[in-house]
Amino acid sequence: MGVLEPVQVSPSFVSKMFLIPKDDGSSRPIFNLQNLNNFVHQSKFRLINLQKVPSFLQANDWLAKIDILNAYFHLSVSPRHRRFLRLIFNKELLQMTCLPFGLSSAPRVFASVTNWVAQLLRNQGIRVLVYLDDFLLAHQDMSALQHHINLTINLLRSLGWHVNLIKSNLSPQKEVQYLGILWNPSQNVKKLPIKKHLVLGETIKKILKRSFTNRKEIQSLIGMLNFASFAVPYGRLNYRQVLSFFQRLPDSDPLRYHPLPQVVISNLTWWLSNLKESSPIHPPLTSHYLTTDASGSGSGSILDNTKLVGTWSAQEIPCHSNMKEMFAILNVLRDHCHILANSTVSIQSDNKTVLSYLRNQGGTRSSQLMAVTFQIYQILQEHKIHLSLHHLPGRFNVEADHLSRNCHYPEWHLLPVFTKIIFAKWGLPIIDLFASRRAHVVPRYVTLDQTDDQAVFVDAFSRPWNYSLAWVFPPPFLMPKVLAHLNVSKGRFLIVAPRWEKSYWRTDLKNRALAAPFTVYNLNKVMIDVLTNRPPPKVLELTLEIWICGAGNQC
Repeated sequence: MGVLEPVQVSPSFVSKMFLIPKDDGSSRPIFNLQNLNNFVHQSKFRLINLQKVPSFLQANDWLAKIDILNAYFHLSVSPRHRRFLRLIFNKELLQMTCLPFGLSSAPRVFASVTNWVAQLLRNQGIRVLVYLDDFLLAHQDMSALQHHINLTINLLRSLGWHVNLIKSNLSPQKEVQYLGILWNPSQNVKKLPIKKHLVLGETIKKILKRSFTNRKEIQSLIGMLNFASFAVPYGRLNYRQVLSFFQRLPDSDPLRYHPLPQVVISNLTWWLSNLKESSPIHPPLTSHYLTTDASGSGSGSILDNTKLVGTWSAQEIPCHSNMKEMFAILNVLRDHCHILANSTVSIQSDNKTVLSYLRNQGGTRSSQLMAVTFQIYQILQEHKIHLSLHHLPGRFNVEADHLSRNCHYPEWHLLPVFTKIIFAKWGLPIIDLFASRRAHVVPRYVTLDQTDDQAVFVDAFSRPWNYSLAWVFPPPFLMPKVLAHLNVSKGRFLIVAPRWEKSYWRTDLKNRALAAPFTVYNLNKVMIDVLTNRPPPKVLELTLEIWICGAGNQC
């Protein structure tokens, strides 16, 4: 069946079609369905994005890419709907017989089909990622990947689909271009393809040489810089001034030229020098853990096991809470950069605005937050520190909060009336790894108090764990570190954790579980803060679970 078919004159929705040149010298047909799209119902759907690829890839993967030729044309349009996809050529009325590019609902329809194909492949044990018509296959073994490539091609051909041999990589490769980025899991790098950084470089040079630009041109450049920032380290940080400049330009005359400010010239010059730089696909494993909080009176931070308390200067006291939280992080990184150098630091904070500025390497809404963000990234670059940023709800951030307010450090403890139920279910632990002289569930315990001569040892993280059964009830902010420590430990562990469905560490906890968790009810009756001998504040807002978990690396 052809893509176009002649039809008799009848009620129609007629649109324009034209050709634009492609890089290879051929032409691409463009069916302008803008008017039709105003009447097309839009259903929400999600395509994968660049941020999903790193979690799909593993170190030392072999890769392959399969591209579908004229992908949309493989899906036929119902004959009763073709009258909406008509055009006139040489006075003849024609209509599309298959899914056209330009139809607003086409990506969702096509993605539903290719996602189904991808699931068929996954059911055969094939690791595959799909974005519309682009399939990315990966495997640790070269020969196994070649077998999976053959299976995939056979399935696609059985469906009547044609593989684009020019754009595909049908033999295992160590480096593959996918979604516009070069990926090399063996070297753990991602970078811009040569063609992309050449085009971007020429665009920047042209603007710098002229020293003037207009709103339309700078908007196009920002799109290119935003994409490139995924691969170029610190790229976002170094186009914030370009973005601020664009936002100040009047949109009434997008073609009017304006002189480039010096800060924009500095940003663009930085880009010319860094276009070829690569960034890691996977950051180094976390080696330091930082939790922060800021209050009106000061800041509280916990770096690994070190409690840090800060006070505000006269200039900082009037600042917004967002600024104070950013200052708290800046101060810890600046004062301990020699310890944190060449490492990954996991930062947990209950301030989403601050986390957003750090995660996005700045922002445009607050010049003050942007200035402190830039100071932080100067420290990160100089000392080669990588950040892993996570939101910690305020109800779980009680330790840093108490430090910031210069209050006593809370210590939660489950009472025997409850723990005896757990011990009857799963057995009696031989040690309590996060305890104190005042609060431990079994006689043998570990503490942070170096003066406690009754403890088995000081600092649970100071040595690997090897116990037939141990009790682990850490402060909530320590859950990521606990799960990481289990990688170098042996035995079984009763882990007390808050039920927080959105936490990034919950999947790891589930993967380690040897049984379904036990939910703790009536926390106000079975848990106390040993400092007050009363239930913790807002205890009714919390839900705790007890998990029995195994140790060892779960990757």
